[in-house]
Amino acid sequence: MQQPAFFRRLFALLFASSMTGICLAAEVSPAVREYRLHMFDPPISTLANRSSELMFDTRTVAASKNPRRLPVAPRTLDFQYEAGGARHLASEFAERTFTDALLIMKDGRIVHEQYLNRTTDRTRFMSYSMAKSFNSIMAGVAIAEGRITSVDDPISKYMPELQGTAYDGLSLKHLLWMRTGARWNDNFFTPGPSRDAHVAAFVESRQRYVTAALGIKERAGPPGVAFNYNSVEAAMVGEIVTRAVGMPLSQYLSEKIWKPAGMESDAFYVLDGPPSVGREFTAGGFNATLRDYGRVGQMMLDRGQVKGRQLVPASWVDESTKPGPGRASAEDGTGYAYLWWTIDGMRAYTMLGGEGQFVFVDPESRTVIIKLSHIPVGPAGDPAMAETFAFLKAASAWRPANRP
Repeated sequence: MQQPAFFRRLFALLFASSMTGICLAAEVSPAVREYRLHMFDPPISTLANRSSELMFDTRTVAASKNPRRLPVAPRTLDFQYEAGGARHLASEFAERTFTDALLIMKDGRIVHEQYLNRTTDRTRFMSYSMAKSFNSIMAGVAIAEGRITSVDDPISKYMPELQGTAYDGLSLKHLLWMRTGARWNDNFFTPGPSRDAHVAAFVESRQRYVTAALGIKERAGPPGVAFNYNSVEAAMVGEIVTRAVGMPLSQYLSEKIWKPAGMESDAFYVLDGPPSVGREFTAGGFNATLRDYGRVGQMMLDRGQVKGRQLVPASWVDESTKPGPGRASAEDGTGYAYLWWTIDGMRAYTMLGGEGQFVFVDPESRTVIIKLSHIPVGPAGDPAMAETFAFLKAASAWRPANRP
């Protein structure tokens, strides 16, 4: 079978790079740049989503030396769900929706664990925008420690360079809500400032991603009203936490969550530059194993507590998962809290990352569901995303026989 032109070019560039040593610490080789530009393409996304450490500089989030065991009580997926006008077997969901790994937990126990496409329990999966919710968690920890006074702190207290931009006079809460009123179209697949920021930071590693905020000067409306998804604003939350605590976010996350929560594997952040200057790509570059994502979801379900230790204030878990004003997406039936998506008609909330990454938490049914995927971006993936939301609701309501 003849290889697509992109792959022929990529393989040639990779071979040339390996022979010439073209990839220096301070630059990105043509081969790596080409890969990063195309990592969302369906033919390679399932591989890209579990091997980002090969193509990016990274910073480790160290795990616990004494990992916390997750009880396992396997149950058959004996329910159905409705999507696209038809009923489907839950046992077929993963194969139908571009899934790479799926975890369902009920009452703190794993009732279903599934790996596809040659992934394993050691595979570390790219979060994409699920990383934004980690920024929210760490902001809550920083507030509890007094490193940040409150969500009402002005952005300029931590990022004075943003005076004179659209963020002048706004608060941390506006960022967490993504209701700043700033004029921004968060679509890096089309020409514009969003794509420029993505290419400069994520693809070419020549500019820190958060610096794109300096160029956001205009407001499209008053702050605190309309939701407008903005990855730069999520990165600003990560930057504020980093500056407030005086250490890289990866270190802070390790010390406050990853180690004390008993995570079993090191996680890592993709950096937006070489380690000497690069910052964690907190808008979408976190990577962890399926079970460790499950542990995070369980921690949130238990209102920030792990093994009797309060790692995240319960009040912050409640506040940060309560929908902000207005709807986020009428099509998906979602609202938006402090960098968490909420589900209309339910108490449930979810991390949500590009290509169908989910850490779904439902306090009412005591359910945590992790889905890690390679759903195509755009209209081609819309049916799978809609089906995923339908499955999450059905799986949450499902009560397995002999439920643990």
